[in-house]
Amino acid sequence: MSVLDLGFPLWLLISVLVVFALLLYYMLRGRVSEGLRVPLAIVLAPVCTVAAVAVAVVFSALLSPFYDPPTDPAGPQPRTQPATTPGTAPPETTGPTPPPTASPTASPTASPTASPSASATASP
Repeated sequence: MSVLDLGFPLWLLISVLVVFALLLYYMLRGRVSEGLRVPLAIVLAPVCTVAAVAVAVVFSALLSPFYDPPTDPAGPQPRTQPATTPGTAPPETTGPTPPPTASPTASPTASPTASPSASATASP
C-alpha cells in the first residue's frame, strides 16, 4: 500500500473540498433542482478548488516582485579595504611550497699538511 504525499495533510484537502461543496450547494439553491444540486456540488467542488489555487498562484506571481529586496542600495556604502603601504605588500602564496632539498656543496676543510709561513726571526 503506497502513501499519497501531496506536501500537505490529506485532512486539509478534504476539508477544503467539503467547504467548497457546501458553498456550491448553498449557491445553487433555487437555481437548480434538488436532485441535481448534490451531484453538481460534488463534481464542481474540485473544479472550484483548482480554479481558486490557480488564481492564488497568479496573484502570488504578480505580487512577488514587490516583496523582493532592492537590487541596488539607496545610499552608497563605504568600502573597507585593508590599508597596505606601497613598500610592504603581503606575501603571495599560490600553494604549498616544497621543502628545501639538501644539495651537496663544497665546504672548506682543514688540510692535514702544514703550509710554510714566514716568521719574523732575527738572524745573528
